[in-house]
Amino acid sequence: MFRVLWRNSIFSKLLLIFLLILIPLFSLGIVLYNWGIGAVKTQLSGTIRVSLESVLDNFDQDVQRTQALLFEMLMGDEELAMLSLFPQSTAQYSEYEKFQMIGRLKKQLLALKNSNRYISDVRIHIPLLGRTLSSSAWPENFRQQEYDAFLGHDDRSRMFYFDNRPYVVLKALNRQTDNIRPYFMIVVEFSEKELRDSLLPLLQYKNSGIFLRDSSSHFFLSAKSSDIDSTVEETLRNQKSLLDGESDIHVAGSEYQTFQVRSSSLGLEAIQYVRNSELLKTIQIYHIWIWCYSIVGILILFLFSLYAYRYIHQPLVKMVRSFSRIENGDFDVFIKHHRKDEFQYLFTQFNDMVKNLNTLIDQSYRQKLLVQNAELKQLQSQINPHFLYNSLFILNTMTRTGDYDNLEYFTIQLGEYFRFMTKSNRNEIPLSEEIRHARTYADIQSLRFGNRIKVDFDELPPDYAHISVPRLIVQPVIENAFIHGLEEMPDKGWISITFEESDDRLAIVVEDNGQSLLDQQLLGVQAMLAGEAEPVEEVGLLNIHRRLQLKFGQRGELSLSRSPHGGLKAVILIPINTTTGGTES
Repeated sequence: MFRVLWRNSIFSKLLLIFLLILIPLFSLGIVLYNWGIGAVKTQLSGTIRVSLESVLDNFDQDVQRTQALLFEMLMGDEELAMLSLFPQSTAQYSEYEKFQMIGRLKKQLLALKNSNRYISDVRIHIPLLGRTLSSSAWPENFRQQEYDAFLGHDDRSRMFYFDNRPYVVLKALNRQTDNIRPYFMIVVEFSEKELRDSLLPLLQYKNSGIFLRDSSSHFFLSAKSSDIDSTVEETLRNQKSLLDGESDIHVAGSEYQTFQVRSSSLGLEAIQYVRNSELLKTIQIYHIWIWCYSIVGILILFLFSLYAYRYIHQPLVKMVRSFSRIENGDFDVFIKHHRKDEFQYLFTQFNDMVKNLNTLIDQSYRQKLLVQNAELKQLQSQINPHFLYNSLFILNTMTRTGDYDNLEYFTIQLGEYFRFMTKSNRNEIPLSEEIRHARTYADIQSLRFGNRIKVDFDELPPDYAHISVPRLIVQPVIENAFIHGLEEMPDKGWISITFEESDDRLAIVVEDNGQSLLDQQLLGVQAMLAGEAEPVEEVGLLNIHRRLQLKFGQRGELSLSRSPHGGLKAVILIPINTTTGGTES
C-alpha cells in the first residue's frame, strides 16, 4: 500500500524532477567554474586597470590642453604684459582703460576655467600691479604667500602639488635678466571634488576604494565605498612601496587585491583596492547567470514547467474556478479527476462539500433568512401601545395648556416617527436615514420625560452617511435604554448616543445611567447574543445583532457591556469599507 501511494504521489514526482535538474546543472557548473574562473578574474582585473589608466589619461590630456590654452590665450597677451609692467608702460592709460583691460583678462580667465571641468580656479599674480586676478572673484590684493610658494617651481613641469592640491604654474620672466622675480605668474588650481567624482564610477564593488597620490605625498585624494573600514585606507596610504600592477595584501584581517597605475608625466599613481571576497562574489554571480541562461538549464526548466503545469497547475486552476462558481452562487459544480493522487482526494471531498452545502442552504440558510425577514417585518409593523398612549397623553396636555409651539414640533416629530415605522418597502437604508429616525424618537421621548432624562445625541460624521445598513438597528437600542433603564428614574436620567471610528469600523455607542440592570440580566443577554443561550427575551436586540451579521458578516455586531455610568452600554459596529449595497424587498 505504501509503495503504491509513493508511486502515485505528486511529491515523489517532484523529487524525481528536481534530481534530474540538479545533477546535470551541478556537474556542468563545476566544469564551467574550473574552466572560467581564471579567465573571468583576469578579465575583471584588466577592466579595473584599464579604468584606472583611462582616468589618469583623461586627466593628463586635460592638463595638456590647459597648458596649451594658457600659452595661446595669456602668455602672449599684450594687455597682460602692459599690466605686469604697469609703472613703465601704462602710465598713458586712464583708470577706466585699465579697468577695461582687467575686465577682458577676467573674461579670458573665466573662459579657461569653463573649458575644463577639473579646473577650480585660474589666477594671475601681478606683483608690480599689486593685484591677483581670479576667474572666481574681482581683482583682489596680491597673494604674496602663494606667489612665494610657487616662485621656485620649475614651470616646465606639467603638474605641481602643494598643500594637498594639484596646480599648473606658468611664469613670465624678463629674458634679459632671468634671475629676477617674474613679472606675472599664472596659477591653475584643479578641483579635488571633480577629481574625486571622476573616481566614484570606478567603485563597482562593496568594500573597495581608490586613491591618487604623488611621490612626495604632497597630494592625496581618495574615494571609497561607505562600508570600507577606515583603517584599510590608512594602512595603504602609509605603505609607500606597492608592487606595480596587481598584488595581494593582508589588511585589518581581510585579503585585498590592489591595482596600481602610474603616470610619469603627471607624477601621480592611482591605486584601487577591492576585498577578495567581493571580487570572487562577482565571479560567482557571473557563473549563476551562465547556468541560468545555458541551453541545458532552459531545456530542464521547460520540462519541469510542462510537468508542473499538467500535474499541479491545471488541477489547482480547476479547483479555483470551481470555488469561484460557488462564490457567485452556482452550487451545481462537480469536479472530475482521473489520476490517483492527492488532488483526487481533494476533489472528492470538494464534491461532497458542495453536496452538503446544497442541503444546508435548502434546510438552514434560506429558512433562517426567512425567519430574519419575518422578525424584521414584525419589528417594523409593531407600535408599542404604551408609547402610543403616552404620545396621545402628551398631545392632550399640550393642547390643554396652550403649548402650541411644542405642540406643532411634537406632532411633526410624531408623524415622522409613524411614517418611518409604517413604511416597509425597503429592508436596507442609508445610515443617515436610520440616525434621523433614531433622533426623532429621542426627541419625542425627551418631550415626554421633560427634565427627568437628558439626551446627548452627537452628529453623524458626513463621511458615513451613505453606508447602507438594515432598518431599525439604532432606535430599538435607544428605546431599550428608555424603557428598561431610565423610565423608573425620578430624575437625573441620562442617555448618550456617540459615534467612534476604530479598526475600519464605525461604532455607534448608546449609554445610559440607569440603575435597574442587574449583572445577572446583563450576562444572560450577552450569552444570548453570543449564541450560548436560547433567546427568552430581548428579541429586539437579538434581531439587531443577527441582521448586522447577516449584512456585514462577523465584522458587524451588537455588543453589550456595563457602562462606566452604571447603566447599559450598547455598541453597534458597522464596517466602513464595505461595498455591499442595500437590498430592495
